[in-house]
Amino acid sequence: MKKFIFGLQGVLEIKEKLEGQAKVDFGIARAALTAEEEKLEELKAKRASYLEQMRLTVEGTLKISEINRLKNAISVTDDNIRQQDMAVKRAARQLEIVRVKLNKVVQERKTIEKLREKQFEDYLKEADAEERKETDQLISYRYTVSDED
Repeated sequence: MKKFIFGLQGVLEIKEKLEGQAKVDFGIARAALTAEEEKLEELKAKRASYLEQMRLTVEGTLKISEINRLKNAISVTDDNIRQQDMAVKRAARQLEIVRVKLNKVVQERKTIEKLREKQFEDYLKEADAEERKETDQLISYRYTVSDED
């Protein structure tokens, strides 16, 4: 009986490597998104701190210079939050692009694996049929030899 050989084994191996690389890319993109989200949360916390300082300053003795400094800090932080929000959205879009690529590569690999499984099943059926044929020939030979005696 001949050995099972899958003609697209090289392609399957390439697809598996591409899938591995796509998973790495996805992990990198996910980490980048997480980092951007963390920066955004830090900026929001900083803004909240400035607002609290502003509230305390306004309630106490009015120091115009301190109030102006806090207003400017809040304004700058608001700008930074807007920019960081855009960075988060860019990272999320990049993650989505990488996710779609990963899904495509996984789907291609699974398709080739299903083809391999189908060919292997056909191989097993063919091997079984060949084995039965050999068994039938052996039984027929034995029967013929025993009738001649």
